[in-house]
Amino acid sequence: MPTSVSEPSSAYVSESVPAPMITALVLGLYAAGIVLGAPRLLARLPSADAAPRRAVALLLVLACSLPLAVFTAGLALGLTLIAELARLDPTVDRCADQLPFNDETPLAPMLGAFGLAVAGLLVLRIAYCLCAACLTMRLRGRAHTAMLRLCGRVDRATGVTVIDHDRPACYCLPGRRGPIVLTTRAIALLTPDQFDAVVAHERAHQRGRHHLLIMLSWALRRSLPGVRLIDYTDREVRRLVELLADDAAARGHGRRTVAAALSVLGDGHVPGGALGVVAAPGALDRIARLADPDLSQDGRRAALGTLALTAAVVLPLTLATGSLAVLLRRCPPDSDSGSEPGLGAEKQEPVTFRPR
Repeated sequence: MPTSVSEPSSAYVSESVPAPMITALVLGLYAAGIVLGAPRLLARLPSADAAPRRAVALLLVLACSLPLAVFTAGLALGLTLIAELARLDPTVDRCADQLPFNDETPLAPMLGAFGLAVAGLLVLRIAYCLCAACLTMRLRGRAHTAMLRLCGRVDRATGVTVIDHDRPACYCLPGRRGPIVLTTRAIALLTPDQFDAVVAHERAHQRGRHHLLIMLSWALRRSLPGVRLIDYTDREVRRLVELLADDAAARGHGRRTVAAALSVLGDGHVPGGALGVVAAPGALDRIARLADPDLSQDGRRAALGTLALTAAVVLPLTLATGSLAVLLRRCPPDSDSGSEPGLGAEKQEPVTFRPR
């Protein structure tokens, strides 16, 4: 028996919202959520001291996802609500015609232009701050290197640069070939094992390119001033890179040796743009951490915290991708294409399938 299959026009949802609008809404809500809720969530998570590498990575991902979400939301608004841009894609144009405020209303172009302006200004601001941070660090490094050539001397046996000073201090300049600097007072107070541990700490900073992590967090803080999440990330990254270097030195020279070297150096001064053993505040906390025998248990608790942060980053990306995959297939016909009744469109006959 013949079977008739027809798809009436009511199958389309007249209130369909274009996928870019859903994407803008999801990412906008995500940005607002992490701005308001992330600082409280981070304060309740287990200590990141047990897994500093994972904590640094996730903090930077979470901080970078904020401007990325704002940029994508603004771009989606512009592509949907500005008629000239929406018509570049027929699917987006069909969906945009179903909005309560479409390209025929004066509100839509204003919102679209606002979204594009926010996205463009945000990109320019972040690019400017990144360039400024890179240039500042480079200029400081060159100026300090020139000063070391005048005031310091290179120890051929160890390869470190020694300067005369009555306060113990140790630091390195950015770059894999940057100099490692110790004062004469620090060399006099450190034992040979502690000296090797301090040098290993500074080489860990250089091998890990920790100055790039600090530069990124600093540029984000300059780009988005006053955002608690970004401020928290900048402070924590500066602290956690010191823990990373502590762990690298401890693997080769022992945790007690690194802790003893920290106690000798105390709160020595580190110049701007450099990384040092005591560059971050909290030397006593770092000594206590190196002496903590239950660090592995803290690591398991920290893994649960990083899992929650990963979910917070993956969730909005999954929702946005899902909205693009589902909604782009369910947009109604374009009201401007002349397919509406009364515009000369022919009525579509049902498709009939007959068995052979």
